[in-house]
Amino acid sequence: MTGLLQLLLLVSMSVASEPSCPACSKYDYEEKVLERMVRMEFAFEKVLKENKDVSKTVEQDLTRIKEENERLHATIDALKDQQEQAERRLVSLMEEVERNQSSTLEKIVSDSNTTLEQTITAFNDLKDQIATPLVYFHARSPQRTALSTGEVIVYKTIDTNQGNGYSSTSGKFTAPVRGLFLLLMHTCITLQNFDFLQIVKEGSVLTGTSNYDQNYHTCSSSQVIVQLDGGETIWVQCSNGGSDRQLYDHAHYWNSFGGVLIHN
Repeated sequence: MTGLLQLLLLVSMSVASEPSCPACSKYDYEEKVLERMVRMEFAFEKVLKENKDVSKTVEQDLTRIKEENERLHATIDALKDQQEQAERRLVSLMEEVERNQSSTLEKIVSDSNTTLEQTITAFNDLKDQIATPLVYFHARSPQRTALSTGEVIVYKTIDTNQGNGYSSTSGKFTAPVRGLFLLLMHTCITLQNFDFLQIVKEGSVLTGTSNYDQNYHTCSSSQVIVQLDGGETIWVQCSNGGSDRQLYDHAHYWNSFGGVLIHN
């Protein structure tokens, strides 16, 4: 609208002016004025078209940025690169606004600022979702008593319990989040004793071990990788009890149960 007013002002000034050359006819003068108006009109239309093309290109770029952000679950580094590209485009838009003084472009810049803030918020939310929480535990030293069939082995001494998933009261580990876990069981017995232990998930046996040695104390280890939903439980239990089924802790080796979240 400002450009049109300037054009009309120039035309009115041109029409109001007398021919500088006395020899020029009024018709020649009006023809030149008309020709000048046509050239100015073409130039103004060209500027408007260029502004519209720039606006269309900018809107397409912003739409593409929004679509790319909706598919964000690639690496955090890749997302940061996209964010930096959006910021560079924003700077370019601001420079274009200053050159063209276009109210349309000013609105686009405002919209792009909003989109950028939404992108940063989405990035932070996605980063929190992608980050694997720390969940791990290690417990040891159950009581040295004869084990009965189906008895849950309760490891009383807790060395670490990040995520508070293990209970020294029940002897069970409850997954605080859904994910892929590595569970480990280390078992030691005295000579001429047996052990028959299993790692159990919600009543289903995942792996087991048995030990016996007539002349020496002996130990064995078992491990299993299992997918757990939040709230599901894992524990160690005796599969075959009796008076000669006893665990044994020593200064150099312990009965223990542990696990760690390796992926969620």
